[in-house]
Amino acid sequence: MSESQEEAPGYASLSDEDLLLRLANTEDSFIERKRFSDDREWLRTVVAFANSCPTGYPGVLFIGVYDKGAPEQPKTPVNLDRLQKTLSERLNDAWPPIYSMTKIMRKDGQEFLAVLVPGSPVKPHFAGHSYVRMGPETKKASEFQYSEMLAQRQSKPYEILKWKERDVSIEQTYVGRTTKYPSVAKVVGCNGFYVTLLRGQNFVSFPLSRIDISYDDVEDRLKLEIREHSIG
Repeated sequence: MSESQEEAPGYASLSDEDLLLRLANTEDSFIERKRFSDDREWLRTVVAFANSCPTGYPGVLFIGVYDKGAPEQPKTPVNLDRLQKTLSERLNDAWPPIYSMTKIMRKDGQEFLAVLVPGSPVKPHFAGHSYVRMGPETKKASEFQYSEMLAQRQSKPYEILKWKERDVSIEQTYVGRTTKYPSVAKVVGCNGFYVTLLRGQNFVSFPLSRIDISYDDVEDRLKLEIREHSIG
């Protein structure tokens, strides 16, 4: 997931000197240190930073560093280029994808990695992909499907999604008019911002901010009351 440095000023402003100062700091919400062998912890730490740091402000994961901040001195030299590839493979399991930047640092003649992880604007992230069933198969959820699942936790999308692939009653009203315009549509999808309907042969979407939910007792189905702008 791309995120420019201009969108993350705290991330962009961290110089090598800043990172070395952080290396010596006590571990806190923005600093974590791991040894080269702690590869099983990398993904979990990066996910935690993306979920917990203020948007755009980075947490730093140091890899190849002891708990007190001294660079690790392995008996066998570590190939940091290969290590970065391994790190990238680990982080590819995060879902949704997390943006991070890795720097090779040096202190006391020893090299180690600094992984900068800005707080994410699209959290929550998870240390693994989300899966859904599509017919007889299990497949990775698309970003739309993932967003839809999150939306199900919210009251309005949750109620609308109960009627997915089913007909609902539509009642549109216009500013300055007393007439109501009823119709029928099928719910195609809904997230935290808009609902998509199939009305006849056409797909139409409406912002949730303009929709009130009620029930059509006559037809025994959900009713969406849509507030439209004036038609002139």
